[in-house]
Amino acid sequence: MIRDAAYYKEWSTLNDLLKLQGFTWGYLEEKGIDYQYYLLDLYRMHVSEYERIVRATTRIADVLNRTVAFLQSSPGLYRDLHLPQNTWQAVQIPSQLFSYFAHLDLIVAGDDIRVIELNCDTPTGVVESAVCNEAVCRYFKVASPNRMEDAIRLAFAELRKAYAIPETDTVYFSSYGWHEEDRMTTKFVRRNSGLRETQYVPLSDIRVSSEGVFTARGEPIRWLYRLYPLEYFSRDKGENGLAIGDIFLEHVASGKVRLINPPSAALCQAKGTLAVIWALHEANHPIYTEEQHQTIETYFLPTYVSAEALTGKKYVRKPVWGREGGGVSIVDEQGRMTASDNTPYYATQPMVYQKYTPMPQVTVKTWEGSYTGSMLVGSFLIGGVPSGLFLRVGSPITGNLSMFLPITVESGR
Repeated sequence: MIRDAAYYKEWSTLNDLLKLQGFTWGYLEEKGIDYQYYLLDLYRMHVSEYERIVRATTRIADVLNRTVAFLQSSPGLYRDLHLPQNTWQAVQIPSQLFSYFAHLDLIVAGDDIRVIELNCDTPTGVVESAVCNEAVCRYFKVASPNRMEDAIRLAFAELRKAYAIPETDTVYFSSYGWHEEDRMTTKFVRRNSGLRETQYVPLSDIRVSSEGVFTARGEPIRWLYRLYPLEYFSRDKGENGLAIGDIFLEHVASGKVRLINPPSAALCQAKGTLAVIWALHEANHPIYTEEQHQTIETYFLPTYVSAEALTGKKYVRKPVWGREGGGVSIVDEQGRMTASDNTPYYATQPMVYQKYTPMPQVTVKTWEGSYTGSMLVGSFLIGGVPSGLFLRVGSPITGNLSMFLPITVESGR
């Protein structure tokens, strides 16, 4: 319900301009109701807090790169991670970085920063953090701290060298063609890749056979940026029931098709990896340096494959392949569920159990008036470099109806 007509008028005017720049999901429709997504408001972060987040992101990334190297040489753990078996060979393909496009979900409460999820395989939030954040900052006549476009271009320059992609080869960019946010996000990344030869091809136009992977016109696909999770490929079937996911992943494992993000990114997308990291830390395992152990103690949360280790403590139950808060539950010290999402696809998955830590509460302006909610900080890691922040405000379980809060950084008191 629109309660602040003046706010809504300003919001709508800017939203029309954002649509022209490729950000077309300023509000979300669900069951016939329009929900505001982007906020015409700003979170004014002090530069010292911003620098702490950048430092935390860098240190967490160092642990993740080391963890993925360990997991790539430990396929005996894949079953425990609930990694689909047809992905096992692909995720062991060496990569200079575990992921070239990632964002870390952080709870930032004063000096305490904790990573609660790793969005390392197919991260979204890119367009809003680039286009929308910049536009809202201009509206308020302040600077945006995010440098997404430059980071994407530099990441692809590194990828082209690491993958040895000839300048004359076409890099294909793919997503669900019918999903507006995924399609526009993929096209944004493509526009800012800096690559000479690129094409967008919806997933429905990709053909898989024993000979290789092709477009609907028969063009061979050698290099593929995909906003489509690796575990989704693992279960794909053709119209005749043919296991095209198996065939596709065989082509990836053999090197016939190279994926961007690399398949190794799925090793950190799996929530079970957070439990592996904590178990190795508790055992003081030598795969981590003393500094990396300190990073885990400082920035990670106790996470287990059983709730037993958290008996008597408040914890969060998460599906191993969860996204957008799907299937997540919060359980209090007495074992009572205080909040939950019951999306069937996620709620039936195996779970991990993570010690609860509260998100800070912030009050923002919306078209319905003031709203106070929980704030989650997404920190982008593009090409291995901290590149921008992605703030969302909503319920204690951050879901797809949480609102995007633009950010600026200030040096004053």
